[in-house]
Amino acid sequence: MPIEINTSLYPSQAKFVLWIEEKTPYLMHLFDIEDRVYNAKKVEKYLSVASSGEVVMARFVLSVWRGDNDFKFDITEAARCLDEAQMKIVTDWLTSPFWP
Repeated sequence: MPIEINTSLYPSQAKFVLWIEEKTPYLMHLFDIEDRVYNAKKVEKYLSVASSGEVVMARFVLSVWRGDNDFKFDITEAARCLDEAQMKIVTDWLTSPFWP
C-alpha cells in the first residue's frame, strides 16, 4: 500500500520518497518522512543485522539522502555483493542522479 506523501516535502524529497517506496521499500523504516530525516538509531541497528547486500543498499540510499558519503558507500563493494536488480538501482541513479 503506497504511503501518503507529506505535502510539505520539497519536490526533490517527494521524488526520493517515491523512489525508495518503489525501489527499496524495505528501507522506508529508516526514515522519518514527516520530519524529513533519517532515524540514526534505526540505521545503526539495521546496519548491524542486515545482509551485506542490504547494508550496501542502505549506505547507498542514505548517501543519496544526505548528499555525502558519511555512510561509506563503496561502488566496488556494491559490484561484488549486489544482485542484478540492486545494481540496476545504483547504476540507474548514477546515470540520472537527483538529490533530495
